[in-house]
This record gives sequence, C-alpha cells and structure tokens, in this order.
Amino acid sequence: MDKVNIQGLTLYSLIGVYDFERHEKQRVIADVVLYTDLTAAGLSDNVADTLDYGKVAERLSDIAEASSFKLLEALAKAMLDTIFDEFAVSKLELSLSKPDILDNAQAVGITLSRERVA
Repeated sequence: MDKVNIQGLTLYSLIGVYDFERHEKQRVIADVVLYTDLTAAGLSDNVADTLDYGKVAERLSDIAEASSFKLLEALAKAMLDTIFDEFAVSKLELSLSKPDILDNAQAVGITLSRERVA
C-alpha cells in the first residue's frame, strides 16, 4: 500500500490534565502516515486523483484548535475518526507530541494506528 506522510505538523490545542495546561493553547506536533492507493495519481499527474495532504493538514489543525481534551489519546481519536470519515485512506498512523510540557524531556507523546473496518 502507498503512503502519504505529513511530518512535524505544528498544531495548537487546549490540552492537558493539569490546571497550568488549561489556561492557553499548547503546541502539539503531529506526524501522520496515511495509507492509500496512489496509482491513479501516478498515471494521471492530476491532484484530483490523489490524497490532498494540504486538506488533511487543515482538518487536523481545525480539530486541534476547536478541542479542549485532557488527553492526547482523545484528541488523536477525534482526528482519526475525522480523517477516516472525510478521506480515502485504508490505514492511518498518527503520532501527537507535546514538546513544551516537561523541562527534562524533548517531548512526550502517543502514537495510534488504525485500519478502516470494511
């Protein structure tokens, strides 16, 4: 299966369990691998035949901006559900990380992987 990758997508979301995290939106970094068939796009060289990664990135940004989840897991699930609903992907891997949360760590995060149920 072919893949479309979006790496290091910077999003902003009100996310976190602790009181200090609930006052303003935090930076969240997303890495996404979208599995889809790119054969038609390779043959036609037409953007209408491929997965529009710009639209995927925009939807992820919209979800992050509008949400106020406590957990990255909940934000990731909302993102996965939306991408499966709106785009032709057969499998999706989504990593979300919070780079500004721990002073002694570069980032903390999670990765979810889901396949479309037939």
